[in-house]
Amino acid sequence: MGHQIQAVIGKREAIQVFADCWVQARVVDLPQDCALVYLTDALFDDITELFDEPDRELPSPLALFTSAIRWALEGAARPGPLAYIETDYAGGVGTQAGVLLERGKVVLGPVEGERTVNRLLNAIGVWHRPGEDEFDALGLGRYRHMPL
Repeated sequence: MGHQIQAVIGKREAIQVFADCWVQARVVDLPQDCALVYLTDALFDDITELFDEPDRELPSPLALFTSAIRWALEGAARPGPLAYIETDYAGGVGTQAGVLLERGKVVLGPVEGERTVNRLLNAIGVWHRPGEDEFDALGLGRYRHMPL
């Protein structure tokens, strides 16, 4: 089964700070007082429209982590850390990448590779039981595709 999302994940309070800034942001509640906001086309366009500088990000494994998205997430990553993730899997083969933002700046990444999402989720305080990982602990397998 495939998994292809671009999303911001964090503790509920930090995600709400981000979501409150954008009309197109829809909060999805997760376990462990966490939440996510998909970076939908509409949200990406809203953020990009307000940021009128040329993209200055270096090449990275993240398709949508532009200067505008970085600016928006840095502003929101003050009450708690945020993980921005991108996954692209089909038939068990694919990629995952992301960044960790904390105290208004990127503190890790962009990083990519196996267990990247788990590493970022662990950094925002997600814990897991024996036999599962952070991804499973948040039930992210239920969120396999971006909403239309």
